[in-house]
Amino acid sequence: MGTVKVSVGAASIQVVRGGNALLPCTFHTTASLSRLNIIWTVTPLAEPDHPQQVLAYEQGEVVESLSQYTGRVGFAFSPTQSATIFLNKTRSSDSGTYQCSVMNPPDRDMPNIGVIQLTVLVPPSSPECSSEGSGEEGGDIRLSCGVREGVPAPTFTWEKIPPDKQPLVTSYTETRRALLTLQNLTAATSGLYRCTAANALGSGSCSLQLRVHLAPQDKLGIVVGVTVTLSMGLVLLALLALVLWLHHQSAGKWTEEEVEDSYNEIRVDSLSPRRLIVAKSLSSDIPTASPAAKPLWVFSSSTPNTRYAERQRGLGDGRQAAPPRGPAWAASRGRSSSSSSSGSSHLSEEGARPGSEAEEPAWRPSDHSESAPAQALPPKLPGFLV
Repeated sequence: MGTVKVSVGAASIQVVRGGNALLPCTFHTTASLSRLNIIWTVTPLAEPDHPQQVLAYEQGEVVESLSQYTGRVGFAFSPTQSATIFLNKTRSSDSGTYQCSVMNPPDRDMPNIGVIQLTVLVPPSSPECSSEGSGEEGGDIRLSCGVREGVPAPTFTWEKIPPDKQPLVTSYTETRRALLTLQNLTAATSGLYRCTAANALGSGSCSLQLRVHLAPQDKLGIVVGVTVTLSMGLVLLALLALVLWLHHQSAGKWTEEEVEDSYNEIRVDSLSPRRLIVAKSLSSDIPTASPAAKPLWVFSSSTPNTRYAERQRGLGDGRQAAPPRGPAWAASRGRSSSSSSSGSSHLSEEGARPGSEAEEPAWRPSDHSESAPAQALPPKLPGFLV
């Protein structure tokens, strides 16, 4: 009675995804091959604790066990000559540890197992770049670059375009992702950052455009400054407009008062005694703003503070002097003077006729009468300065 010896040509085999792999396994036995038994198993990388049967040769028949290998796996030679198998159209999931076990009683089966490590190589997928952080001036930001697949694990390289004086340090969080941390951001940190992922089968790259902008507090200060400046400008413009408006209103008011005073003034001047000067204003010289503007009287006397005008022409025969009138008559005369302009017009025409004698006053102050108390002057009437 002999022994069964199993050997493999290589401990590990690499194949590009989609290619064909040959897993060698040979055995030596001295007993009859009628009871030869060959079994291939795999322990996937994703499930290291769950070995699965791939292919078997039992009692002269080939048995395929796993559906995922159907049509892709088989013995490369006759099982009675070699236990070598082939694996076509390899997939990433085919990577794992493969074992070849040979038994041929009555030979002993020690050692009868061969182990091969199969690695399916995969080029890196297109990298994906992302960033974490606000990108504010003075802050920090993390640039991330990762791939979904790549065997062996790709190496990552970060670079700035155009290049920076300080080298970029890349850190890894996992086999398929790399991080680049930028601290204390400044305006010089802005630029294009490119990440390249590469392994023995190929490479890929992605890029990020980093723009470092002003911090929020700086923006807030600028906004507040502009707002305050605009507010102050509006207030100054409003004050200037108010001053100009008040100046315009005051100037117009002063002009109106001067014009009104010039038309309403009655001046007592020194003329010869006992003469009544009557002036009739022309309609073209009177402001049209007052509908009551008509021929007016202007009184003059040589006596200062004279309250009444005396008529120059004496009364006819048989006419008696009118009794003196009291202060009440003077006050009523001032109120009714504006309404009796038509009657005054006839009187002014007679009194202003040259050469005519002035009528004598209807009454004269009596020397024996008591002096009347001082009364308020009648309101000013529009007229001309004499």
